[in-house]
Amino acid sequence: MDISVYFSPVGIRIATGSFSKGTIILRRLITVPIERDAIIGGVITNDRALKKALADAWKHNMLPKKNIRLTVDGGAVLLKPLTVPLTSRKNLRSIISGEFSDVENADELLIDYAVDEPALADGGASVIAYAAGRKFIGSYVELFSDIKCRIKSINTAQNCCISYMKLTGAAEGKTCILACADGNILLLLLFVNGKYSFSSRVRLFSEGGTREYAEEICGAVSSMIQFHKAQRYGTELRDIFFCGLGEDHAEVFHAAESSFANQKISDLSIPVGCITRRGNGISAEDAESMSDYIYCLGNLISL
Repeated sequence: MDISVYFSPVGIRIATGSFSKGTIILRRLITVPIERDAIIGGVITNDRALKKALADAWKHNMLPKKNIRLTVDGGAVLLKPLTVPLTSRKNLRSIISGEFSDVENADELLIDYAVDEPALADGGASVIAYAAGRKFIGSYVELFSDIKCRIKSINTAQNCCISYMKLTGAAEGKTCILACADGNILLLLLFVNGKYSFSSRVRLFSEGGTREYAEEICGAVSSMIQFHKAQRYGTELRDIFFCGLGEDHAEVFHAAESSFANQKISDLSIPVGCITRRGNGISAEDAESMSDYIYCLGNLISL
């Protein structure tokens, strides 16, 4: 069993389960409250508060202290989709490092990648390359180390979303936007003809539960639509998927349906067979709660 963890602005999200034969076998979903502003933009600002919340969560829920899959997000996490030649892992890492060479303190970056398509028709492969500062990643590793827990792997929020979209087929053959609301952060991903193309992260300044919050989300989505038009991909953007809206769902959908007449507005769905819970299917209530755990669920997937 794996323990998938993400530090959200509204609390520590935890999903326990495994992945087998194309299905997430989900056991538990847990949210642990944290002190306000204990983490800002993915940067840990109150390690003592987070350490206590983690220790309490592990003790109260009797969670295993290994096989922890961590998801990180924030401005410190850099991501680039790349087309690369078929080569050794060593050479590939060198190529990816070169792509981030213009970043400040590039020698302090930790580099990794996920294979998007292992063999392209025109040759080479497509990968999602990502990088983050050594100190940024180290702050999370230290948190878990201090409570005697060991991290198995570290992933990015974007890559977790990409994995989830692949598993569910939500973006297959489509040009669409996935909008993930997470407290005062909105992560937007653009898919073109089913493939990840671009992402942006927006800080929301309006209070949740207000019309202004919904309008701010729609404004960010509108900017992504304009970006798609400016790039002249030659595709029509037909779908906008939302997740993580919680109690703001109705207000955001009302604003979105009024703003985007040319796009279909939908919740990010869970197709039959993609996730099971305690050996059973997923109820509507389950699906609604899982919307807040998109990063955790995506990080359980091994494609």
